[in-house]
Amino acid sequence: MVQFEELRLHLLEYEDKLKELGEALGLEDMKKNVAELEAKTAENGFWDDVAGTQVVLQKIASLKNKIQKYENLKSTYEDDLTMIELSDEEEDLGMLEECQHSVDAFIKELDAQTLSTLLSGEYDSKNAILTFHAGAGGTEAQDWNQMLVRMYTRWGEQHGFKVSML
Repeated sequence: MVQFEELRLHLLEYEDKLKELGEALGLEDMKKNVAELEAKTAENGFWDDVAGTQVVLQKIASLKNKIQKYENLKSTYEDDLTMIELSDEEEDLGMLEECQHSVDAFIKELDAQTLSTLLSGEYDSKNAILTFHAGAGGTEAQDWNQMLVRMYTRWGEQHGFKVSML
């Protein structure tokens, strides 16, 4: 059916982006790094340094989380493609809406993971402090300032960041 074929082609447009994300994450290097760090935890005397142990374990957990998120995303892509193809073969129009929702969720998660690769520098896991000044613009400037504060607050909350006003 035409609707399923259009949806399948739409999903296939994101295949290259998914591969690029995997390359940007450096999955093979991450997996090697996890193996090295896990081997380090088995060494004698590793558990004697509490602070060092905590840093290494946090690094392992962080890397495993990134790997798992990507693998889940890749699995979702493959599952969505299969679901669309099976629904098309069976000519089940009742599945069209479910397929569309699943593809939309995949695209949203792909965009979120792509954004997280941009925020993977040395200091990107640290806190950010935003300061807004209305200046001397009167009530319109204050209203604009409030809109900016609300916009950044909502963006932070929607992307899983903890937001607090000082």
